[in-house]
Amino acid sequence: MPTHMLRVMCAAMAALCASSPVPAQSPAYPARPIHLVVFVAPGGSADAVARLLSEGLGKRLGQPVLVENKGGAGGNLASAYVARARPDGYTLLLTANNHTVNPALFAHAGYDVRDFAAVAPLMEGPSVIAVPANSRFKTLADLFREARVAPGSIAYGSAGVGSPSNIAGELLQKAAGIRLNHIAYRGSGPSISDAVSGQIPVVIASLVAAMPQVEAGALRALAVTSKVRWPSALDVPAAAEYGIPAYEHMTWLGLFAPKATPQATLDRLNAEVQAVLHQQHVQERVAKLGGRVAFAERQAYVAAIEEDTASAVRLVRELNLKAD
Repeated sequence: MPTHMLRVMCAAMAALCASSPVPAQSPAYPARPIHLVVFVAPGGSADAVARLLSEGLGKRLGQPVLVENKGGAGGNLASAYVARARPDGYTLLLTANNHTVNPALFAHAGYDVRDFAAVAPLMEGPSVIAVPANSRFKTLADLFREARVAPGSIAYGSAGVGSPSNIAGELLQKAAGIRLNHIAYRGSGPSISDAVSGQIPVVIASLVAAMPQVEAGALRALAVTSKVRWPSALDVPAAAEYGIPAYEHMTWLGLFAPKATPQATLDRLNAEVQAVLHQQHVQERVAKLGGRVAFAERQAYVAAIEEDTASAVRLVRELNLKAD
């Protein structure tokens, strides 16, 4: 090939290389603030855990973790919002048991559990079965006895259809062979208030939500829904002590991301969350909220959520639960 032709070709190749864009390297995660979407309004144990987590994660990741409360529709609003977010690790969801229950409960929940990648568990704790301070029910055995004599005559309030307190109540009826009349409220606060005032004879609510009224003497705690007595309420029997040894229902909080989030990002988040939860002040704060921190490697948590989802589908069908 003539020398001048070779020079022309080399010059053309150099020009082409210079004009072609070089793919930019993605900055290391995280390179900007992370948004933590919470399934409830501000206040309460879930929001408190979210703020503990945001503070700890922000320090470890070197970027702010901003809490966004999107309460409503039993958690559907928050889950549907995060399901549509970019799967880049910058939008995360903090939610509870309702996350696996709602797609089976609602005809149009707005999301599917498969739209998410499970990141890490955060905390768990029981519900409490409580009655007004002047109730004729002194123990859970008293409640069982009357409910068996007059099925359906005793009402109990919960935070809403498909809520952890509702599931706890339905499983309690099944285990004890009784039938109660479920009154669904829009949150635990109104149901607890009506129990305090005597508008309903029984309420099932998260331990953290009900214990202030129990400690003030306005409610009497009959039992917790954990398998054994709970550390923060050791004077309250476990429901399993009343002839239903297999009975247990726990409320959990967990962290999720959109399903196509990179594996490395998910694993990083899991490791950093576990590091935050291992801090003593975090564990002490969660204990004061009536719960305990939960730990799991990511793949173990993925398997746990798959199992919980299958269980939720069975429960909705077997208990014939219907959304309002």
